[in-house]
Amino acid sequence: MIGLASCFPTRNVPDGSYLYTKSKFSIKGQKVKTHNISSYFLQKTNRKLLILRPYLWFYDLGTQFKDSSWTERFLTQTLGEPPALLDTNLIVSSAENIAQHLRNLGYYNVSIIPFVTRNNYLKTASVKYVIYPQKPYILQNISFDISDRKLKTFVLAEWGKSNLRSGEVFSSNQLKDERDRISMALRNLGYYYFNKQQISFEADSTLGSHAIDLKVHIENQQIKTADSSYYIESQQFKIKRIYIYPEMSNTDVETPYDTTIVIFDFDRHGEFQYFFIHRDKMAVNPKAILQSIFIKPNNLYKYDDIAQSYQSLFNMNIFKFINIKLNDLNEKVDNFGQLECIIQLSKLSALSISTDSELKNTGGDLGIEQSFGLVSRNTFRNGEIFSVNLRGALEVQNKTNSADPNSVLKIFNTFETGINTGLEIPRFFAPVKRNFFSRYFNPKTKMELGYNYQDRPDYTRTILNGSFGFRWVSGIYNSHIFNLIELSSVKILPEPEFQAIIDQYEDPRIKYSYQDHLVLALSYSYLYNEKKYQSKRPSRFFFGKVELGGIPYNLVSNVFGNEKDSLGQYWIGNLPYTQFLRFETDYRYYFPMMNNSLMHVFRANIGVGIPLSNSVATPFEKSFYIGGSNSLRAWTLGTLGPGSYNSRSNTFEMTGDIRLEINYEFRFPISDALKGSIFADAGNIFLIKQNDVMPEGVFHFYNFYQKMALDIGYGIRYDMSFLVLRFDIAHPLYQPYLAPGKRWSMMTQTTIPKLSTAFNFAIGYPF
Repeated sequence: MIGLASCFPTRNVPDGSYLYTKSKFSIKGQKVKTHNISSYFLQKTNRKLLILRPYLWFYDLGTQFKDSSWTERFLTQTLGEPPALLDTNLIVSSAENIAQHLRNLGYYNVSIIPFVTRNNYLKTASVKYVIYPQKPYILQNISFDISDRKLKTFVLAEWGKSNLRSGEVFSSNQLKDERDRISMALRNLGYYYFNKQQISFEADSTLGSHAIDLKVHIENQQIKTADSSYYIESQQFKIKRIYIYPEMSNTDVETPYDTTIVIFDFDRHGEFQYFFIHRDKMAVNPKAILQSIFIKPNNLYKYDDIAQSYQSLFNMNIFKFINIKLNDLNEKVDNFGQLECIIQLSKLSALSISTDSELKNTGGDLGIEQSFGLVSRNTFRNGEIFSVNLRGALEVQNKTNSADPNSVLKIFNTFETGINTGLEIPRFFAPVKRNFFSRYFNPKTKMELGYNYQDRPDYTRTILNGSFGFRWVSGIYNSHIFNLIELSSVKILPEPEFQAIIDQYEDPRIKYSYQDHLVLALSYSYLYNEKKYQSKRPSRFFFGKVELGGIPYNLVSNVFGNEKDSLGQYWIGNLPYTQFLRFETDYRYYFPMMNNSLMHVFRANIGVGIPLSNSVATPFEKSFYIGGSNSLRAWTLGTLGPGSYNSRSNTFEMTGDIRLEINYEFRFPISDALKGSIFADAGNIFLIKQNDVMPEGVFHFYNFYQKMALDIGYGIRYDMSFLVLRFDIAHPLYQPYLAPGKRWSMMTQTTIPKLSTAFNFAIGYPF
């Protein structure tokens, strides 16, 4: 009854007025190539939750209470909102808004007719805008009116990068982009004072046949005074001198400034002179600072060099204040204006300490964690960052294989502690000169070493891990990670009861998962991310990683004459190591609607791990699993697969060599920071090699789709911008481990079937 009432609560709609319910549009005749017309509707409807209007219903309910009472204010002002009444003035303005948008796209003869549909019984009204765009104008010829010959030469040389093309639809939106492109190109050619207001366009539409001739005008810079204005010739500028203040926070005026001249070789393109102005001994090696500065003396002024210097200095993570300013010296050398560059820096504290307390939910296992961190900046005076993190965690592990009944009665039956250290160097730490690699890559070297101890009901395990690798960027969206060494040494001590359970299994994968072993690998990762720069437009995210385990180090083993054991494994010390090839990709597509208030999100996640040589399987920590709050949410982590194998009676987490997963989520606002979602997940894990214990788990092209699990669900999220709390409810829709003919089911397979429901509480969006 509440739901029905929230659909049409029009008690407070005055007579003669109508509750505005929706607007839509249709386009007749000419097809519009690119549009987002719904975002130009000016009148807003009452907020909805799916098809309901609960906020309007709360307002209607609140008006039944005494005026100004606490209940009335809470329902009408806090929870509710007054009815959105149809406004005919906004209909006219919306039509003009849409028409202007289409004119900007080149459809200048557009006409729009709004139709209002009223329901006198329900007192509601909706609007439909019928759009007749007519034939668009086509850009025919482009000419230039640029009085400065040198400036004209540069503009014509860069015109190949223009988006304006003869034969395409003429759009005034493109003219705005073109002004930005031309002005930025000229500012990167030394024109320090150039601005886009000097650029204008003249479009001639009198040619007939919907053709337009376009003329590009670029004027010289205009100088305005109190009495008059005049034009001056556009001029290129060079950077004459660069002064760097490495520590502006030192305000000890009794200590005089000193000047140190530093000669630096940029990317093997010559040596340049920089003036460091300081009071005491410089805390940061000047060459480490210059590694992040792209401005060069006696070179043309480039806007991109200024922006890149800001970004690189910021990425060093050792400065809290960065300021770059330019002064016109009002002099000319070889007909070039001269600029003086001043770079002011202020360091962050050398040491910082942090502490974090967390509530955890790992695949349905709840726990608490406490960590302490120490960060040392500029550790060796070259901009390095050294970090140490200590952590301890307690967890309630729901699944236990121990025969000890007391192990499941403890509040926390799992304990974990560890230490992780890392050193980040702001360059490639390799036996080559500092300037061997381009600094535009923002190169970094990362070294990590960690130790982890786990005490679980079934076993204790120690893990020693380390890595050495390089990170760099190759564009605004692109970043790369190449780890030359990834090491993981695992020592495990099972409880006798648990070891007896392991010995009962014939599956070598399970035996290998709980065996001491060593993983030696190298890897390359590529990340493409548009989302952080395009929040209101469709954006893409892609992560790809390839790992090669054991093979490079196998060559070392052969040199020393090491032999294989009975399982085909080489040994280093007293630990066997495996050989494998592993691929992983994660693709996401974000499609916002209604001015970013609605969001469609798609994800495809594919992973393949291939055991090489005589290795039995990929290592447990390199295998794939599925389920949990960020995957197929109707299944607990590690309880699904592989394939149509029924793992519900298995006490081990199930892993596979292949993971196929597809997700869809529709996100919508509920109230301010409270948001909702509807989602569907499909996927499973598979084995590559034939397995007698789990024959249904092997991947085959002809029937893998029959083994893909499917779920649906819904959830709410509380988005505090810096933190997102998420609660999802999911139900299985297709259960591949059931008998054929019974797989399309949302019910539990118990004596008394009931709706199968999984609850997921997590922090952050799943993807």
